[in-house]
Amino acid sequence: MPHTLPTNPSAYHGLSEKEALSQQTIYGLNQRPVTKQKTWVHRFFGIMAEPMMLLLLATAIVYFFIGDKLETIILLGSIIPIALMEFFQETKTDEAVRALDKMLVQFCSVYRDGVVKKLEIKYLVPGDLVYLTAGDKVPADGCLINSPGLMIDESMLTGESIAVIKSPLEKPENPIDENKLWQGTNVVQGEGQLFVTATGAHTTYGKLGGLLEKIIKTRTPLQLKIQRLVRGVAIAAVSIAFFVGLILTWQQGWAAGLLGGLTLAMSLIPEEFPVVFSVFLIMGVWRMTKQNALVREMAMVETLGSATIICTDKTGTLTEGSMAIKSIYYKDKLIDCTDITKHKTELINFIKTTLLSLEQVAIDPIEIEAQSFAHRLGIDTEKFYREHTLIDDLPFDAKTKMVHHLWKNINGTTTQYTAGAPEFILNQSKMNTKERALATAEYEKMAEQGLRVIGVAERPDHRGDKVIVADFKFVGLLAMSDPPRAGVKEAVATCQEAGIRVIMITGDNKLTAHSIAEAIGLKHNEEILTGADLTNLSPAAWQETVKRHDIFTRVQPEQKYQIVEALQALGEVVAMTGDGVNDAPALKKASIGIAMGQKGTEVARAAAGIVLTDDNFSTIVNAVREGRRIYENLRQAFVFLFSFHLPIVGLAILPLIFKQPLIIQKVGGELFCKAQLS
Repeated sequence: MPHTLPTNPSAYHGLSEKEALSQQTIYGLNQRPVTKQKTWVHRFFGIMAEPMMLLLLATAIVYFFIGDKLETIILLGSIIPIALMEFFQETKTDEAVRALDKMLVQFCSVYRDGVVKKLEIKYLVPGDLVYLTAGDKVPADGCLINSPGLMIDESMLTGESIAVIKSPLEKPENPIDENKLWQGTNVVQGEGQLFVTATGAHTTYGKLGGLLEKIIKTRTPLQLKIQRLVRGVAIAAVSIAFFVGLILTWQQGWAAGLLGGLTLAMSLIPEEFPVVFSVFLIMGVWRMTKQNALVREMAMVETLGSATIICTDKTGTLTEGSMAIKSIYYKDKLIDCTDITKHKTELINFIKTTLLSLEQVAIDPIEIEAQSFAHRLGIDTEKFYREHTLIDDLPFDAKTKMVHHLWKNINGTTTQYTAGAPEFILNQSKMNTKERALATAEYEKMAEQGLRVIGVAERPDHRGDKVIVADFKFVGLLAMSDPPRAGVKEAVATCQEAGIRVIMITGDNKLTAHSIAEAIGLKHNEEILTGADLTNLSPAAWQETVKRHDIFTRVQPEQKYQIVEALQALGEVVAMTGDGVNDAPALKKASIGIAMGQKGTEVARAAAGIVLTDDNFSTIVNAVREGRRIYENLRQAFVFLFSFHLPIVGLAILPLIFKQPLIIQKVGGELFCKAQLS
C-alpha cells in the first residue's frame, strides 16, 4: 500500500491541509488514468486516413494533375462534407459520454485539520480520513476504521449483486478483506471512517486503466472489409489501366497510352461509394441514438450488425434490476402474491413482521420492495413504525447471514424480529420434524425457481433489552424475483431466429441464472458452468467450452476476458455488454463493447464502442437490426455501383481488340487532345 496505516486507528483525526498538499505532490490527483483525448486535428485526420477517404483523395489528386478541375472540385466537394459529418457525429457522441461521466459523485466529506469539510474527490490523498454514510460512493481505496460496520455493494468490481459487510480495522499491521474498501463501490448501509491508502493510478480502479491500455484494439470487421475492397479495386484498376496503357502506347505513342490508362483507371474507381458509405453510416448512427444507443465510432454500427454472438450480463440488462415479491410461505401454506386481494389478512400479518425484521430506512432492494409491497396492501408504513420503539438491533452479519431488531410494541410487549438466509433461520428456530421438513422442502422449491428467498422469525415476549441469536419462532419464507425486462424474451427470440447466439455471463448463482434463462427463452446447454469450472483451462479447452455452453455463473473478471478471447479465436464477431469496472477489459477486447449508461461506470463507458442510455437488452437487438439493415444497404449499393462500372472495362478493351478509337475519352480533356494532335 502507498501509505502506512495508523497504529491507533481510533485516535486518528486525519491530515492537516499542509500535510495533504505535501502528499499531493507525491501521489498526484485522485483521478482515473485516462488516455489523452484526441484533438480535433487528430480526430479529423484519423477520419481522412480511412481507406475509402484515401481512395477519393488519391483520385482527386490524379484528376488535378491531369487538368480536370471540375472532377477535382466535385470529389473534394464530397470528401470534405463527409469528413465533417463523421467528425461532428463522433465528437457529439463523446460529449454525450462525458456528460454521463459528470453525473458521478464528485465530492466527499473529509477530515482536514480535525474538521469535516466537503472536498472534490480528485484532491484526496493517501492518509486522508473520509466520512462515509449510506448512499455514498467510496472515493478511494482504503481501510475502514471507527465504525460499527458498513454494508457495501461491490458489484461494480466483483459482479456479485449481494452487498457485503465490512468491519472496522483492528490490527493495522494485518488488514483483511473485511476491512478493505475499494474506490467506486457503494455504501448501502451504515456509517464509518475510511482511511485512504491509495489514490489515482494506485487504486484497483486506476490499475485497471493501465491494463486497458495494454489491450490492442483491432480494426472492426467493416474496416477490414473496406480495406480489402479498396485494395482490390485499386489493384484491378491499375492492372487493367496498365494493360490498356501498354497497348495504346504501342499503337499511338506514350502520351496517348498514359492518358488512356489514367482515363480508364479513373472510370473504374467507384468514387461514389465512399459518399454512399458515409451517408448510410451517419444515418444509422443518428437512428440508433434515437433508440437509446450512443455510437462512439461510425464503423461500430456495421460491426454490431455483423455480430454472431452477444455476451450479456443478467442483472439490470436482461432483468429489471429490482426485486419483486412473488410468494410467501406462511402458516404451512404457499401464498401467491401476484393477486393481493386473496389471502390479504395473511399477507398483511406476514409483511408487518417482515418490516420489523428489516431496516426501517430502506436502501437494500429487498427492503425497498418489502415497504412497497406493504403500501400496495394499504399499510401506512410511517404510522406503523411510529407505533413501535426500537430498543436494540444487530446489523446483518456475513457469518450468521441474519439481521435482528428488538422492538417495543404499542401494547407494551417486547418482540425480537429476525430476517436472513432460510437455512440459518431454520437452524435457530424451534420446530417439530414435520414443520421443519415442510419449510425446508418449500425453500428448496423456491431456490430451484431462481428466487431470492428470505427467512423470517421472531422471539415474542422477549425479556431484556438486548438481541438474542437463538430460540426463534419460525414465521415464514419470503420469495422475491428480479423479473425479466419487458420485451427481453422477444428480443432474445429475434436474436436466435437471426442466427445470433446469446450467452449469459453473470455473477449470480446457477439456479437464478437458469430460472431467468428459462423465463426469457434463452437456448442453452443443460450444464451450467461456474467460474470454478473455468480455472486452469488450456486455450483449446477454452474454445471447446465456449462452443458448448451458453450460461456462465460466478465468473471472475479475467474469465470474462478469456471467454471473449476464446470466442474470437473461433472466428466469432462478439458483442459484449457490461457496466462495472470488472467488465472493462472484456468490453475493450470484444469486437464491440456495449456499456450501460445508467448504472455503468466511467471505465466501462470509456472501454466500450456503444453506450446504452436505457441499459436494456432490447436496445441491443434494435441496434443489431439497424446494423444489419445498413450492411444490406451497403451491399446493395456496392453491387449497383459495381454493375455500373464493370461495363467500362468492356468499353475500354473492345476498341483495342478491334483496333478502334477509345470510347471513353472524358478524363484528360485538353491534355488528351493535345497529345493526339502532337
